[in-house]
Amino acid sequence: MNLRPLGLAALVLLALASSWLALRLSRDDAPPPLVGPPRSDYVLTDFELVALDQEGKESFVASGPLLTRHPFLGTLDIDQPRFRVPDGEGGTWLARARDGWVQSDASQVRLLGDVWVTSPDGGGGATELRSERVDIFPRERRLATTDAVTITAPGSILRAVGMRADLQTRYVELLSEVRARHEPSRP
Repeated sequence: MNLRPLGLAALVLLALASSWLALRLSRDDAPPPLVGPPRSDYVLTDFELVALDQEGKESFVASGPLLTRHPFLGTLDIDQPRFRVPDGEGGTWLARARDGWVQSDASQVRLLGDVWVTSPDGGGGATELRSERVDIFPRERRLATTDAVTITAPGSILRAVGMRADLQTRYVELLSEVRARHEPSRP
C-alpha cells in the first residue's frame, strides 16, 4: 500500500489550515465604536472656582458639589451650581440652578433647571428672577433668556417670555407676553 498520496493530501490540508489560521490571526480588527461621552479630564467635588477676565479682574465665582471638564471641548459641567457675578459697581449678583455649563473661554455661563438669580440690594430691596434657563455673559455683565421668566421686585411682579438684562445698569428688557402686577408697599 502506497501512503505517499495520503501523506501529500494531509500535508496540503495542513498547509491550508495553517494559512487560514495565520490570516485570521493577522487581521487588524477595528476597535469598537466609542459609546457615550468621553471621560472627563478632571472632576472636582465641593469646589470653588474663581474665573478672571483678560485684565485679571474677577469675572465670576462658581461653587458646587461637582464639576467636570470635557476633554476635547474644554467646557465645564456643574451640578447644582452657585454663581457670584460682580456688577462692576461693587455689588454681586447671585445665581443658582440645578445644572450649569461654562464655555471653555468663560465667556458664557448657562444655567438650566429651576434657575434663581438675585440682584444686589440697591437700597430698595433685591430683585429676584426665576426661569428654567438663563444665559450669563460675564464679560458684558448681562443676562438673557428666551424662556418664561418671573421677576419679583419690591412692590411688583413681572412675567414674560424672553428677557435681556444689563447687570451694571439693572436695565431689563422683557421680550414678549409681558404681564405686570403692582402691589403698593404698605406704610
